[in-house]
Amino acid sequence: MEAGPVRWVSFTHVFFDCDGTLVGVEGIVELARRRGQAMAVAALTEAAMSGHLPLEAVYEQRLALIRPTRAEIQELIRIYREHLLPDAAEVIHALHACGISVHLISGGLEEAVRGLGRFLGIPAQRIHAVRPRYDPFAGAWWRGEEGPAVGVEPSPLIAQDGKARLLEGFRAPGRRLMLVGDGITNLIAQGAVHLFAGFGGVFHRPAVAENAEVYIRCPRLAPILPLALSPERARALQGTPAEGILREGSAGLPERRGPLSGSCPP
Repeated sequence: MEAGPVRWVSFTHVFFDCDGTLVGVEGIVELARRRGQAMAVAALTEAAMSGHLPLEAVYEQRLALIRPTRAEIQELIRIYREHLLPDAAEVIHALHACGISVHLISGGLEEAVRGLGRFLGIPAQRIHAVRPRYDPFAGAWWRGEEGPAVGVEPSPLIAQDGKARLLEGFRAPGRRLMLVGDGITNLIAQGAVHLFAGFGGVFHRPAVAENAEVYIRCPRLAPILPLALSPERARALQGTPAEGILREGSAGLPERRGPLSGSCPP
C-alpha cells in the first residue's frame, strides 16, 4: 500500500537567534565601532560564527577590546530596531496569534536583546541572553558613575554548544521545538530541536548552508510561518495582514518538506 502524504504538524515553540537573524547586524561589532575596533571584533565574531574558533575562545576577548558602558549597550536597542528585518515583527506577531511560544536565544548582551524582545512583544522570561558584569571601580565611581562591562555572568550561551544544552532543557512530551539562526552555535543545536532552519539572509555561512535541515537564503523571515505552522494553526491568520506573509513564505518553499533550501519569491 502506498503511504499517504505526510501531515505537517505545528511546532509549539520557535526560538530565534537575534544578531544576523532578526536583525541585520552583529551587536558586538556595532559596539566596537565606538572604539575603532570594528574590524578586529568583526573578524573574531565571524571566526566563531563560521566554526573556525570556539565561541568561548573569543567572547570575553571581544568584550575586553571595547569595554562598553551600560548606556552604550542600551543604545544598541535602537540600533537593533533600526536594523530589524522588514517582516520580523509581523512574523513574530503571527506566531503569537497562532498560539506559538516564541523565544529569543542569543549570545548577545542581555539588556540589548531584552530591549528588542520587549519591542517585539516577547516576554522577558522567554529571552535567553548573556548578562554583562560591570566594573564598579572604573571611571568616576566616587560620583556614582558605573564602570564599563569587563566580563559576563556565567552562562551556557558563551560556549559553542551552549544553545544546544539550553534547548535540551525545553524538551518535553507534547512539545515540538524549532530553532532559527545564522551561525554555527545554532547548527550545533540542531540535534536538540525537531527542526533547525538555518538563516542566510544576512550572513551566509557555508557550514550552516550545507548542514542545516532547512536553509533560507532571502533577507526575510516569511518562510518561517509555513514551516512553523500546521495548516490547522495557519487558519488563525485568514483575513489578517499576516495571511499575505504566510502566502509569500509558502511560495518560497518547495512542496516536499524535509531537507530543503528555501528562497523568497521574486
